[in-house]
Amino acid sequence: MLWKEKKYAWLLLIFLWCFGFAGSLSRFVISYYQGELTGSLGVGRDFLGTTWSTATFIGAICAPLGGLLVDRFGVKKVMLLVSCSQILSLVTVLTLRNEAGYFIGNGLFAGFVGLGASTSYVLITGWFQHHRAKALAVLGSSTSLGFAVLVPILANWDGLTWIKVYEVLLLISLLFIPCIVFVLRENKEPEGASPPSVESSQKPDTENTSKPLLNWMSGIRMFARMLRHPVYVIAAFAILTCGISMGTVEMNLVAIHQTAHASTGMISSAMSLLGLLEVFGGITFSFLLDHTSRTRALAILYLLRTVAFTLLIIHFPVSPILFSLIFGATYVGAVPGAILIAKETLGPDKSMGLHTGILLLVHQLGGVLAALGGGFNFDYAHNYQLLIGVNLLLSLVVSAAYFSVKSKARTEAAVKTLAQ
Repeated sequence: MLWKEKKYAWLLLIFLWCFGFAGSLSRFVISYYQGELTGSLGVGRDFLGTTWSTATFIGAICAPLGGLLVDRFGVKKVMLLVSCSQILSLVTVLTLRNEAGYFIGNGLFAGFVGLGASTSYVLITGWFQHHRAKALAVLGSSTSLGFAVLVPILANWDGLTWIKVYEVLLLISLLFIPCIVFVLRENKEPEGASPPSVESSQKPDTENTSKPLLNWMSGIRMFARMLRHPVYVIAAFAILTCGISMGTVEMNLVAIHQTAHASTGMISSAMSLLGLLEVFGGITFSFLLDHTSRTRALAILYLLRTVAFTLLIIHFPVSPILFSLIFGATYVGAVPGAILIAKETLGPDKSMGLHTGILLLVHQLGGVLAALGGGFNFDYAHNYQLLIGVNLLLSLVVSAAYFSVKSKARTEAAVKTLAQ
C-alpha cells in the first residue's frame, strides 16, 4: 500500500495522466492554428466555432449514454470504442483536408468521443478510496499542464503545421489501444465489501446473473430518484454553471481581453498563467475536498469565481493577470467535487457511470450555451459584458447554495444533539 492506496491505483493514474497530457495537442491546434486552419480550409472562424459547438453538443448527449454502456459492458470496452472514434475523427480530417472533412471529423466523429466522458472518473473512484479528490484533480490537470508546457515549445517549432500535429495525435491514439487492452483493469471489489465465505462462494450467483445490470426504464427511475435529492440538484446546477464558465473561458477569454484592448503580451502572459494555475489550484482544492467539508470547499471555489468575473467585468489594465490567477486556481476542482458529492449523496451502487454521465452531460450543455451566448452577445452588443455578468451571477448563486447545504447540516446536527 502506498499512502493507503493500492500501487496499481497510482500506476493507473500515471498512465491516464500521460495520455491526457498528450491529448492537449488537440486543444493546442484549436487555440494556436485558427488562422492557418481558416486559410487552409477556406472558411471563417464562425465555422470553427460551429464545429466545436457541434462536437460539444454531441459529446454532451453521448455522456450519459456512455455511462450506461460503462455500467453494462465495463470501462475497457467503452474506452476501446472511444479510441476508435478518436482515430476515425483524425483520419477523416487528415484524409479529406477540406471543409466537409473537418466538420465530419472534428464536429461529428469527435463528438462521439463523449461516450468515454465518465470512464476515467469511474476508474479513479473505483481504485482510490482515501485520495479520490486529489487523484481526480491530478488527472484533470493533465490537459492544462500539457497545454501550458507544449504551447511555448510547439509555437517556436519551425515548419510545424496543424496537419503534422494531428498526425502525431493519430499515432498516440493508435498506441492507446494496445495499452487499454493490456494495462487497464477495473477494481471489481465493491467498497466496504467483506471477503465472501466458503459457503457463499460455492453457491452459484443465479440472482445476479439473471438480473441485467441496467436498462432504460431503470435508468429513468434512477434519474427521478436523483432529482429528489436537494444536494444532487445543487451539484447539477453547479456543474451547469461550471460548464458555462468553462465555455466562456475556452472560447471567448482571448476575445474578451482583445475587446478590452489588452496588449498582446498581457494576453499571452495571462493565458500561460491560466494553464499553470489550473494545475496548482486544482491540487490545492483537491486537498480541501479530501480533508474538509466538500460543500464548504466548493462554496469557496465558486465565491472565488465570483470575484474573478467581477474583476473581468470592470476590466482594468491588470485584470487579465488577476483573472487568470483566481479563476485558474478554481479551474479543475469544480467537476470532480460535484461528482464526489453526487456519489456520496446517492450512495454506492452499480450506476456510477450513469450518474457521472448525466452530470457531464449538464456540464457540456453549459459549454454549448456559453459558446452560442458569447457569439450572440458580441453580434448584438459588440462586447461580452452580458456573458460575463451571467457567469458572475450564477457563480454567486452556486456559492450561496453550497454554503446553505453546510449550514443546514450544522443545524440538523445541533437539533439531534439537543434531542439527545
